[in-house]
Amino acid sequence: MAKSYYVLALLTMVWAFQFANIHIVNVLLESIRSEFKQSDTVMGLIAGIAVVLFGSILSMPVARLADRRGRIAIVSIGVTFWSIMTTIGGFAQSIVQLLLARIGYSIGGSVSPGPGNSLAADFFPREKLPTAMAIMSTAPCIGGLIAAWIGGIVGASWGWRGAFVAVGIPGFVIAALLYFTVKEPVRGIQDGKQADTQNYNLTETLRSFIKNKTYFLIVVGFTFTGSADLALSTWFFTYLQRVHLRSMMEARTFGGTISAMGSLAGVLLGGAIIGYLGKKNDKWKIVGPGITSLLAGPMLLCFLFAPMPWAYVGAFFSMLLMGFRMGPILGLVQSVVKIRMRAFAAATLFMVGNLIGAGGGPPLIGALNDYLYPAHGTMAIRYSLLCVPAASVLGALFFIWAGRYVSEDIRRSHAE
Repeated sequence: MAKSYYVLALLTMVWAFQFANIHIVNVLLESIRSEFKQSDTVMGLIAGIAVVLFGSILSMPVARLADRRGRIAIVSIGVTFWSIMTTIGGFAQSIVQLLLARIGYSIGGSVSPGPGNSLAADFFPREKLPTAMAIMSTAPCIGGLIAAWIGGIVGASWGWRGAFVAVGIPGFVIAALLYFTVKEPVRGIQDGKQADTQNYNLTETLRSFIKNKTYFLIVVGFTFTGSADLALSTWFFTYLQRVHLRSMMEARTFGGTISAMGSLAGVLLGGAIIGYLGKKNDKWKIVGPGITSLLAGPMLLCFLFAPMPWAYVGAFFSMLLMGFRMGPILGLVQSVVKIRMRAFAAATLFMVGNLIGAGGGPPLIGALNDYLYPAHGTMAIRYSLLCVPAASVLGALFFIWAGRYVSEDIRRSHAE
């Protein structure tokens, strides 16, 4: 199993630095906005739709390719490309140049995490997959922490441009390690000799997804909860600076650490608790994340309306409850669909979630900030972010609903 955990560590770092490359814009949002003199609406578009649009669309054909060809090479090429584009973004001289660099990053990001999730499913048996996916799902927390500290420390000394370069360079090393030290595994090796490993065409795959009630409800729920995650992560640092008058350094480092550690605790707890409960009843694999996403709603209200230092307490537990769902849900997606559909299933989940959640969440908050500013001034962002707890609660209801069908859908996915 040592080799499996080595691969898991590399895949986790791939996703961590993908998220760090996304999150670096959020950390440095105010600095970039001030230099280019842009509105919150424009910055919301840069942080949201520019990052996800092309990557989400391209993730579908990339995932189809990954279900048929070498996933290691595909991921390695993508990591190299997005690292180049983030580094180039540090040299942008206009908002248009920065936008183009972020679109380039988005194209490279289309390789992850769909193929990576599929790879993990071939390195770990079914009973260990929720824990493995929980470990892999710590990546956004690690990436957020990396971005917060690079943005805070490097950004303070060399500006936002230096921070872009610093967060882009490690990707080259990770891509090389993955390509030269990991061998492509046999597909379905963890699923037994009776597993269905045949190829399915696109029509058959999409028809299977639509009939799969668990998968369909997961996608809807993940879209709502993902929009909550991404809207909050985009505007988290700006909120601390505007509403609580935190310095850039404190917001980026201390605030970023609180956020990342809460998410990390949630992801690890989610993997451990659902890994244990899921052995007894498959329903816990989706109902558990539904319960915690529901509880995140009132905790987010605490974060938005409590004074300091209680706002930080609310932030920590909000992130913990929101992060709880990631490992169990990503692991469940790999269990509830057929083997040759896994990468495409993960890519579809993230494509829909990103296009609607990331593409709509951050820009919506930015537009609401601008709309509410005349009446509420710098406090406008507090009321705009009320969309976040609402989205988390809505997503939770779909997860809980999916619990009615999960056992049967898992059984069907493993039948010939």
